[in-house]
Amino acid sequence: MRPVAELRIRARFVHTPYRHWGAHSGYPKFIEHLDPARYRAEVHRAADNHEEIPLCLRPFRPWLRERLKRRAMKWYKVSDLNAELAAFGRCLAGRLDMVHFLDGEHSVQFLPRALDALGSRVLTVASFHQPPDLLEELLDPAALRGLDHVVLMSPSQISYFERHLPAAKVSVILHGVDADFFHPAPRRPRRSAPRCITVGHWLRDWSVVHAVADRLPGVEFHVVSPRETGLGGLANVILHPSVDDETLAELYRQADLLFLPLLDSTANNSLLEGLASGLPTVTSDLAAVRAYVGGDEAILAPVSDANAAAAAVTRVLNDPLLHARMSAAARARAETLAWRRVAARHEALYTRLVEHARLRAPLRTSVREPRRIEL
Repeated sequence: MRPVAELRIRARFVHTPYRHWGAHSGYPKFIEHLDPARYRAEVHRAADNHEEIPLCLRPFRPWLRERLKRRAMKWYKVSDLNAELAAFGRCLAGRLDMVHFLDGEHSVQFLPRALDALGSRVLTVASFHQPPDLLEELLDPAALRGLDHVVLMSPSQISYFERHLPAAKVSVILHGVDADFFHPAPRRPRRSAPRCITVGHWLRDWSVVHAVADRLPGVEFHVVSPRETGLGGLANVILHPSVDDETLAELYRQADLLFLPLLDSTANNSLLEGLASGLPTVTSDLAAVRAYVGGDEAILAPVSDANAAAAAVTRVLNDPLLHARMSAAARARAETLAWRRVAARHEALYTRLVEHARLRAPLRTSVREPRRIEL
């Protein structure tokens, strides 16, 4: 028998694409950096709707939709059921070693338990992105217990999962960034007014953005968001409701500071893209955020504290030496989270899991076993 390290791993990745993600953003990007000599990867994109379903089940779609609303997880839809059915067929055909649900809050409900009932050795893994308070209302603990492993975006999520799973089934692998596409400007732009940038919509604290922008009329605040922000009445706020990838990267490079007040968080594309662009950051002091910016690259203000946030923005913009130090630290931190590095951490996890499965060795599931954190 060949050593396990020489065997190819046949992996199916299921994820829910979001319209606001560009071609260079989003968690599934790590798949492109898996070693092609070791991995045969196939990707299923499950739409966030009730439309996708096998032809033979289309007459039952209304019934399935209502049934899932009552019995499945809150974000689980008919298209997610379709993704699980498609993966189940691949498993039964002996075509897979592993199924990784990249958006566990959406798409993992029935497959792990079905495979377990059949005695299948196909591994099921799921990644989770939401903070613990949201996980309470989104997830089905019974479905979680059927998984072979879960991947978390931040240590702050552990408190939820340790109530339902042994520590050996939980890993933390930090989110990543395209550090080639998002990069600093060759030189800091010179303008009459300094410029802050805020990007995204999920769990953003728009009340703090509004208060700080109102307090600092001499600073431009460029806000990239497809949603309503309540900032349209401020003269120094420039709204960008829809931009392409190149425009977004250029907006980062033209900014002096990433201003990202958050209500809660796990991982954050905008935070990482700003770091990769060499931007000093002022953001909220959350446990999840500290996992990503624990050094000189950011100033953390208390959540919902506009006074502290305004003071931090003013301090960075008015101190060239501090700005330069934070900018260098931001880029250095982003390079440690480049997708090739994040992909390597996933490869190490997959190898360990598949090695146990192929050698028929049971995974250690003692609650007392130290948790593996792949930062």
